[in-house]
Amino acid sequence: MEIIRELKRGAESIIYEGYFAGLHAIFKKRISKSYRDKELDHKINSDRTRLEARLIYSALKNDINAPAILMVDPYEYLIVMEYIEGKPVKDIIGRQNIDLKRIGEMIGEIAGKLHKAGISHGDFTTNNLILSEPDDDIFIIDFGLARRSDDIEDFATDIHVFLRSLESVHYSFKDDIVKGFEIGYSRFMNFNEVMKKVKEIRMRGRYVEERRNKRSNI
Repeated sequence: MEIIRELKRGAESIIYEGYFAGLHAIFKKRISKSYRDKELDHKINSDRTRLEARLIYSALKNDINAPAILMVDPYEYLIVMEYIEGKPVKDIIGRQNIDLKRIGEMIGEIAGKLHKAGISHGDFTTNNLILSEPDDDIFIIDFGLARRSDDIEDFATDIHVFLRSLESVHYSFKDDIVKGFEIGYSRFMNFNEVMKKVKEIRMRGRYVEERRNKRSNI
């Protein structure tokens, strides 16, 4: 194993870039929490490392574009996976000659396949979707919050998070992307059924926000 550099440091894990057995790789290492009992901390991190690796493997088995797993060490809380050459979708939306509807369609296919396979991603944003080079395909990364689920609310939450990421960063391009997303997602799941639940989630969010605003004005 050869570590080149640290890419990202979060509250739960550190991401490194490097090489594993000569392959360009990403190293994801979960962080121990000093405030937790040592045995409990080890169990939590080991279990989460195993679960994340299993979910990525399950995604791959279901023909979903995700990084290939190269090595898992649950005792060191480490996952080594394929490095996806490309750029986050967040960074390419709005460029010239980008077919936004086609981008949305590919993203919708990924979401639909994940949900059909019983996987809720948990952080389905344009920052965790990579447009690969040179084949111009889209990959989903970072399964740190993913879980097994057959609950339509979990699937709707994934779509809600995705729509929020579009609205906050790519608002002027949102409509074309969502049109494509609906086409891709509908190949694997009932888009209208899930969108009904998305609307419920959004209504609850608006209600909570309005209630907070009323309290702050008292």
